[in-house]
Amino acid sequence: MSAHSGTAGQVRAARSAARDAARLGPEAKGRFLHRLADTVTAQLPAIREANDEDVRTAGRSASRVPLRTARLERIVEGLRWLAESPDPIGQVSAARPQPNGLLVGCMRVPLGVVAAVYEARPEITLEMSAMAVKSGNAAVLRGGRESLRTNRALADLVRGCLAAESISPDTVQYLADSGRGAVWELLTGPERLDLVVVRGGDALVEEARRRSPYPILASGAGNCHIYLDAHADPAMATDIVLNAKLSAPAMCNAVETVLVHQELAGAYLPALLHDLHAAGVEVRGCPVTCAAGQPVTAAVEQDWAEEYLDLRLAVRVVPGLSAAVDHITTYGSGHSEAIVTSHHDHALRFQREVDAAAVYVNASTRFTYGYEFGLGPMLGISTQKLHARGPVGVHGLTSQKYVVTGSGQVRQSP
Repeated sequence: MSAHSGTAGQVRAARSAARDAARLGPEAKGRFLHRLADTVTAQLPAIREANDEDVRTAGRSASRVPLRTARLERIVEGLRWLAESPDPIGQVSAARPQPNGLLVGCMRVPLGVVAAVYEARPEITLEMSAMAVKSGNAAVLRGGRESLRTNRALADLVRGCLAAESISPDTVQYLADSGRGAVWELLTGPERLDLVVVRGGDALVEEARRRSPYPILASGAGNCHIYLDAHADPAMATDIVLNAKLSAPAMCNAVETVLVHQELAGAYLPALLHDLHAAGVEVRGCPVTCAAGQPVTAAVEQDWAEEYLDLRLAVRVVPGLSAAVDHITTYGSGHSEAIVTSHHDHALRFQREVDAAAVYVNASTRFTYGYEFGLGPMLGISTQKLHARGPVGVHGLTSQKYVVTGSGQVRQSP
């Protein structure tokens, strides 16, 4: 916990620490991250004890509170991955000489002070802390009250590792005030935040966007689609649909609606519905789907817009690619969309015209994830277009500045 009193005091302390955090070199960051990984491994019993107590007291809110040993071990792998990955800060790209001799480039720089507000999922305390340090930022964290003991235990580990590596513990602040009012004091207070990361339900995200004057980065809903083109390989299509629905139906990158070209539907759709039914999936379908020979509930308008997050799936037969794109444009959430086809031009058109954070050809939507994209740990999956989009890795906590090198040039009027 921080020694600074009050939310504003903790933000001020983070702002002061951010200047030193921005100057940390790759070696110092790597040592800290390896130490944190070692410490989490050594302290697994204590972390589990705190987490077990949170689970016991969380009641109905306990579903996303448990922090299993396997999950902690995966986080430790992520910490070591971050330690060994290239340092994004100070990288200069696109340096180009100008006709007047100036060399103009873009340098990757930290944002400054990043706040994170999240419900349940105490592992975010570790991941956000690690990503903040890797990107040269300071962090102010506020997790859900249902995970309070776990969050405080993890924050204490982080701050202890910072101190052990001669980095200011103020680089990571966990809000001492556990009351709901502290969240809004943080997000609306006069102490400037350079970015606010919100991980939680729609109500929390919308209220944060409405009330906070600071930039908000939030994980978006995942009403994901797979369009099975007339040129789709039937076996491939079935494998992709079943994986995208069954492997983790509660995840935001699971498929929620399958669109089937009418030329494929006649021979193919009954077999797909049979496989879905056998897997325990409840299908909501258009009239053509309902007539395809398996138990199907007639879809209503809301079904096309629904993020089910369970073993339900909407299926609609469409006349072609244009209709599929129109459907996705109307009902999609801009998360992950896929086409299954062997037609090269159809694949390119789908990727060009579909407006989403991730657009796939012949692959499951379930790959939209930081590690699967080679990004390592992630803050979330953003469906907004600014400041970051898609799986947000450590680069999502950075910005850029132009760096210009000359040899005495002065600008002539005008």
